[in-house]
Amino acid sequence: MKPVLMKPLDAVWLLMETADTPMHMGVLAIFKQPPSGGKHYLAQLAAEMRAVPAVAPWNRRVSRRIAYRLVEEKDFDIDYHFRRSALPQPGGERELGQMVSRLHSNPLDLARPLWELHLIEGLERDRFALYLKVHHAMVGGVNGVPVLLSTLADSARTRRITPLWSQPLKPGDDQQDLTDSLQWPGLGESVDSLASMSRAALGLLRGAIRPSERNSFLFPRGTPRSTLNRRITAQRRFATQQFDQARIEALAEATDSTVNEILTYLCGSSLRRFFKEYNALPDESLVAVIPVSLQERGQHLAGNAIAGLRVPLGTHVADPLERLGSVKSSMKEVRQDRASLPDDAVTSYVLLRAAPLYASQLTAVGQFVPPLYNLAISNTAGADKPLYCQGSRLEAVYPMSPLLQFSALSIDCVSYAGTLNIGFTGARDTLPHLQRMAVYVGRALQDLEEIVAEGEAA
Repeated sequence: MKPVLMKPLDAVWLLMETADTPMHMGVLAIFKQPPSGGKHYLAQLAAEMRAVPAVAPWNRRVSRRIAYRLVEEKDFDIDYHFRRSALPQPGGERELGQMVSRLHSNPLDLARPLWELHLIEGLERDRFALYLKVHHAMVGGVNGVPVLLSTLADSARTRRITPLWSQPLKPGDDQQDLTDSLQWPGLGESVDSLASMSRAALGLLRGAIRPSERNSFLFPRGTPRSTLNRRITAQRRFATQQFDQARIEALAEATDSTVNEILTYLCGSSLRRFFKEYNALPDESLVAVIPVSLQERGQHLAGNAIAGLRVPLGTHVADPLERLGSVKSSMKEVRQDRASLPDDAVTSYVLLRAAPLYASQLTAVGQFVPPLYNLAISNTAGADKPLYCQGSRLEAVYPMSPLLQFSALSIDCVSYAGTLNIGFTGARDTLPHLQRMAVYVGRALQDLEEIVAEGEAA
């Protein structure tokens, strides 16, 4: 099997890996066993999955000779990468959250293929969970949810076993054959690409000389240094929240907003209540960075071509409707910023745009770089209809994000079968009561529904 040269934006995630900031993402999926499953259902499921051989890139590890490459793991051990665990009694959401938090805190072994899948048994009400951990360098996109969902069936009657390690990535999506080309995509296959990169660099230089809100991600203004911007360790906490999508859509219609605007408002409102409780709310608005995948933009696609756009959350605004208006105004600017991104030289542009972010992660430099943002928020589409694993219905799916140094929180939402599923990934020592933040999102939703019902939002 030929070695594969990693693309530059994939390799960056490996370069950013430290003992305190492992760069893996996670997915927690919760399933309801079928009534006919029987007591040996999960043991049989695990055995059938383990028997399926692994294909590239799941059986490849990273080699750092000359350049970052993916090479075949000669002694691939499926028992290391696919594991079974059991929750202690009573097997509730608390026990599940504690186990997943512990699993997510442990870094992947960089000497092995960069993924793990855990089958977690003993969840109350005849349920079980799958927890996927995969390195950001291996999977492009904002989160790893599509990777896991692609292994599931759209019918409870389907009994095929398609674990993720049996499915190769589409040719050209995230890899290129080392013998085909040693040229990194986006760095200039033509004069046009070089010219575009130069235009991007000049635009960023003009932003340094004449800063404005449009280029504030590169040269941030108004980002308060908050509790979320303390130095973090590798230990993580994880909390979840799930809503019916119809509730969010009804509020969006009643307030002339989009679903993304309502979700962003709910996150900001939760943060406001959370930090007021600890007397730690900054006078200025907390700022979220929203990762925007550029997969669909341009001719030079890169698996991890993700730009970050800054959104003030209006946490300094006391009135709920005024806070929502502030969020809507911020989101409008985000849409304009995204529309302004160039269609060509995507890799070059993203690297230039994210340079301060990378610099902030350097041990000797990061403490001197002002906060670029306070937290990350993402919202991605999952699946419209229910999905199944060997007859077990997927009830909920939650993304888990890597945390960068000096950024202690990521809130990630994914839609699935009429629900919105929100995962809160936090630095354990910085956010000791993360579950309260999830609860406060629910309260913010109820408060806004009451305001709308009273007609104040008209």
